[in-house]
Amino acid sequence: MIRKNALEIVGSAPLGKFHYGLLFWCSLIMLFDGYDLVIYGSVVPRLMEQWSIPPVQAGWMGSAALFGMMFGAVVIGPLADRVGRRKIILGAIVFASTSALVNAFAWDVPSFTVLRFLTGVGLGGAIPNIVALMSDLSPTTRRSTLTTIMLSFYSIGAMISALVAMLIIPKFGWEATFLIGGLPLLCLPWMYRYLPESMPYLLAKDKAAASVLLKRIVPSVDSAAVSFETPVTTSSSPPLSRLFTEGRAVGTVFLWLGFGMCLLMVYGLNTWLPKIMVAGGYPLGSSLMFLVTLNIGATAGALGGGWLADRWGCKPTLILFFALAVVSLCTLGIKPGPVLLNVMLLIAGATTIGTLAVIHAFAAQQYPSEIRSTAVSWCSAIGRFGGVAGPALGGLMLSMNLPLQLNFICCAIPGLIAIIAIAMVRSRARRLNQTATQPAHS
Repeated sequence: MIRKNALEIVGSAPLGKFHYGLLFWCSLIMLFDGYDLVIYGSVVPRLMEQWSIPPVQAGWMGSAALFGMMFGAVVIGPLADRVGRRKIILGAIVFASTSALVNAFAWDVPSFTVLRFLTGVGLGGAIPNIVALMSDLSPTTRRSTLTTIMLSFYSIGAMISALVAMLIIPKFGWEATFLIGGLPLLCLPWMYRYLPESMPYLLAKDKAAASVLLKRIVPSVDSAAVSFETPVTTSSSPPLSRLFTEGRAVGTVFLWLGFGMCLLMVYGLNTWLPKIMVAGGYPLGSSLMFLVTLNIGATAGALGGGWLADRWGCKPTLILFFALAVVSLCTLGIKPGPVLLNVMLLIAGATTIGTLAVIHAFAAQQYPSEIRSTAVSWCSAIGRFGGVAGPALGGLMLSMNLPLQLNFICCAIPGLIAIIAIAMVRSRARRLNQTATQPAHS
């Protein structure tokens, strides 16, 4: 009797209760990632006033969490390929949520900056691993859709942060917004119980646990007819070096550049859009609502991007989205009327912040499972250089008192660079995607 490999069964499994549960917990983590990172853009006007902070210093404060994410992605994220994704995710969430909670008690610029950095460290370890976990356990034909649905919750968290700031800061001060960042700690008992481990990891480390997990994914499966053999890897090289071997070097470098430009736009806009609009003559209340509109568009873009990516492919979808981002941002600079303004904000959110979901899915599909956490972690970490530059360059840009149109043109330039970078990930990407799913057919 020919026995089907467990990974093949996972890849061809119909969507079920297991997948929706996995999507729920990973999406919840992503929601608080969006909240914790974007809340700074909502509180920074109050902090600048209360602590007399100049724009450039405020920009570097905003970059502290992104430096932390870069550190966490490089140091913590890749450990999951050795100790398991589940342990790293749970530990990182405890660290990030505790740091966010304590941030409410920061008393000056240095204490605030350190706590933002520590929050970023935890998030940097968690996010690449929930992306890798979702890619490991999703049905092959729904992988992009499920991954981008999960990542779209970044934008929902960002939107919630702006609404919370509008409601809470006038009554309770900016400190209260960070108390909400500690709420994931209350969910830990349920996360510990229901969050699964990666199937490829269990096949290598614990075949009995792999059998139990397979039953959760496909309750009707006959374990006696399943092969739980560990997929044979073609290389004994360390995971990091494999990002540059087997024909991956060019794609890896340009993926890093694409990530960097995407994150530069994401964090630049989420940190400074309210202040840019205030500088352009809009009142602060309206400017915070613009941030909400931007992230409504981002949510729609992430969901629509996943749907398109599963039909057209991630690469054409990314190029289309970055092109629309350039057009919409340049249009915002001409200070259009209310209807066109909000339409352009929706499109800008969909094709900058929303694109972040698609590019994560694209990266996860370029590499085989045994190096996927390392690959996505390094894409995320190197991309954080762009993320760090977003708030910092935004602060510098505002300090120069540029015209509104020139501010938005500067915001659009990274989109042009990203188009070139993604276009340079050539047809090799299709072969790498087949490599990433090959264990399911072995």
